Amino acid sequence: MTAFSPEEEKKALANLKVLAELKKKTEILSEHVENRKAALEEEIEESLHEAIANARDSLERVQENIEPKIQKIVEERLDVIRHQMDEWKFEARQIVEETIDKKSDALNQKLLDALESRIQEKTSKALAELKSRVKEAVAEQIESSLKTLKDETKRGLAKTRALAFAGLGLAGVALVGVAILWLAK
Repeated sequence: MTAFSPEEEKKALANLKVLAELKKKTEILSEHVENRKAALEEEIEESLHEAIANARDSLERVQENIEPKIQKIVEERLDVIRHQMDEWKFEARQIVEETIDKKSDALNQKLLDALESRIQEKTSKALAELKSRVKEAVAEQIESSLKTLKDETKRGLAKTRALAFAGLGLAGVALVGVAILWLAK
């Protein structure tokens, strides 16, 4: 190692002191920059939220202002379209009436023929369906009546059996009584 002269040592100490002060100032400055950065980020975030809120408000106001105008334009266009459609309907009716007037006899005959066959077809279908429904209803009614009759017959038979067994029991008791009286003589 080389030895330093006192003057170099003083310079080195002075430089060391300056470096220490610079380091301290750098740390303070870094801390200040970090604090300022955090504050700016917070400010930016608040500004963004505020800008977004303002944009939403502006958009709502624009929609509120534009919607009636758009609605009015749409209604005007719809009125024009309705008017045009009414004119087309009127023209179409006139054309149809003229065509019908020209070909009404032939058309009437075709319509009557088609209508008659259609009526016959519908009548046949309705009659077949009615017959089917009546058959089903009659079958259900007969089945219901038979079930009721069977139930009543079963109940009557059960009563008759009970009465027959009771009669047989009484006859048996009477027979025993007669036998006892006959034997007692």
